[in-house]
Amino acid sequence: MRLAHFHRFAPRCPVCARADRPDAALELHHVERRDGDDILEGALVCPSPACRFEYPILDGIPLLVPHLRDVLTSQLDAIRGADLSTYAESLLGDATGPGSEFDRVRYHLSTYGRSHWPAEADGGPGSITALLDAALDLLPSPPTGAWIDVGCSLGRSTFALAARTGDLALGLDLNLAMLRVARGVLRDGRARYPLRRVGIVYERVDLAVDPPARERVDFWACDATCLPLPEASAAGALSLNLLDCVNYPLAHLVELGRVVRPGGDALLSTPYDWSPGATPVEAWIGGHSQRAPHGGSSASELRRILSADDAAGAHTGLAIEAERDDVPWHVHVHERATMQYRVHLARARRL
Repeated sequence: MRLAHFHRFAPRCPVCARADRPDAALELHHVERRDGDDILEGALVCPSPACRFEYPILDGIPLLVPHLRDVLTSQLDAIRGADLSTYAESLLGDATGPGSEFDRVRYHLSTYGRSHWPAEADGGPGSITALLDAALDLLPSPPTGAWIDVGCSLGRSTFALAARTGDLALGLDLNLAMLRVARGVLRDGRARYPLRRVGIVYERVDLAVDPPARERVDFWACDATCLPLPEASAAGALSLNLLDCVNYPLAHLVELGRVVRPGGDALLSTPYDWSPGATPVEAWIGGHSQRAPHGGSSASELRRILSADDAAGAHTGLAIEAERDDVPWHVHVHERATMQYRVHLARARRL
């Protein structure tokens, strides 16, 4: 956790936020390991006598979530210290088999690793950098100030965002395995992740990378529906292909509207690939209720929710100012398969 980001974004206690104490700014309580102004291991604490909740900093990543025990229990393997050898990883993959938690983690790292840090030249249609460029092109002027990248995954968009703004960029995600890859890029300029070839056969990618603006980037573990940031603390926000991956999309939109400063922008993209495993059906934005006026259209429903003329728009604090549809985004499945999405991209202004 870089102290520059800690002081600039001044994280609040997500537990106290749920108890209607939104101004409980966290304090650095203990430092076990550090590298200059980068805290590698330690703890943050809520100063409120009624709370005093502690948040660990592990491998440079502060875990700022209200449901800390659940996150640690479900992702314990992702935060254990030593990486496995490729041989041991292969043994465990065969032993646990397809559909296991071990296989699920490898699959997601492979999928997003290829999108963020491919071994071959990138930047073409369907890449995460092309999607980011398309999003930033919706802005009326170049982005400035400190931005957040919610759902940053393996971090490529966060580095690119810092380069474009010339200011701090903070990547936020709840997936600790992905954040550790992003932190590895930040720390020593290497992208390390498993790449799926076929079935449960993976190869290890260990790629030297030199992303821009490394000195202005940091990564925190956060819940997109309960961001540990004060109101109006970010100049702008990215949320690329996250809306259909959270358990309560409307809460995510409300949080974006809360933390972006008035007049700032939230840049959103989504393929509306709804799944009940990620989001309860009743929380989907469109994708059901085809008898409604919007006919089940997710894009139409999002436009309604993010409209200054609608009660939902007033609730989120965001209103769509510009948009593009059918923007390509490609996801690696295995060496013979790539999933091609056409995402809806929107710029929503904080009212």
